[in-house]
Amino acid sequence: MVNKVRVTIAGAPYAVATTDSEKYIASLAKRLDEDITKLLDTNENLSVTKAAVFCAMDYLDEYKKSTGSAENMRSQIQDYIADAARAKLAEDKVRTENETLRRENDALREQLARLQAKQKADREAKTEA
Repeated sequence: MVNKVRVTIAGAPYAVATTDSEKYIASLAKRLDEDITKLLDTNENLSVTKAAVFCAMDYLDEYKKSTGSAENMRSQIQDYIADAARAKLAEDKVRTENETLRRENDALREQLARLQAKQKADREAKTEA
């Protein structure tokens, strides 16, 4: 749904048609008004249009830098996800190997117990004979 939001920037009224909330648009307008007013207050020779252009340049700079930062974060996250996937595969491999070694160990213990029991039985048979 399109909302019509009325705002005032640098003393001029504007009607903004938007799907964003009125509160959000008002906050954007407030920041722009404050930034333009600050520029106009610090430089008497500056027109509202030039102040708006300087604000636009500043906002574009912020946008480009934040976009670059976001791309860098996405790249790092993808690297972390790939590292985590490799670590998971390594963990699964180690768990499988560990389980195999446990089964082999159990089988060897059983075999040892049987051999020891047989040796004991053989010794007892020799002593009885």
